Amino acid sequence: MPLDGARDFTVVGDKPLSSKHIVWTEQASPRILRATKLPASTDTFLPGVQAANLDGASTWTEADHVHILWQPAREVHQVVASKSDTSHGMNALILPLDENFETRLDAARRFWRALNGRPPSRGYGSLPQQTKLRHILNLRAHDGRAARATYRRIAEVLLSPEPITPRDWRDHHLRHKVRAILHRADRLVAGGYRDLLLYPQSRGRKSDI
Repeated sequence: MPLDGARDFTVVGDKPLSSKHIVWTEQASPRILRATKLPASTDTFLPGVQAANLDGASTWTEADHVHILWQPAREVHQVVASKSDTSHGMNALILPLDENFETRLDAARRFWRALNGRPPSRGYGSLPQQTKLRHILNLRAHDGRAARATYRRIAEVLLSPEPITPRDWRDHHLRHKVRAILHRADRLVAGGYRDLLLYPQSRGRKSDI
């Protein structure tokens, strides 16, 4: 499994994960949080978070790291930490100062709110509704072609309020639009979907978001 891909676990460790959860690697998504244990200090005391105290959390171990998948409400939080840090209690998150800092900061804030029993708020980088609808259209067209629907049929079902005759289709304005939609869908399915994980940073890249 490539490091930049997603891992879809159905059963890991001692606890089963729901099949709807896709477990991403840190390299694939900046919303995967890296936790640690700060050294003891004489000035401050930070209580640690034990994975066992996260109600309903699923944990599994890879190499020297513990992965935690926790869904206290509608939102899923994924945290990675070393075995030693998790055994002593995690009390800090590592947020690299890279282009995805704001996304990591938002994931950390939402995790902190969940730990403290606060309701989730609108997330940083949420896709605009229009963008969501455009991607839904792209994927519906992709599924239609996979089901051997003609381009004309795809246009009729998804874009036209009225049937399109074969004669009209030859010069129809939706002919080129369907091709453009399917081109975007192909890029999305071929790996462009990963840009969704990096939105809004990915807006500056050559993508279809």
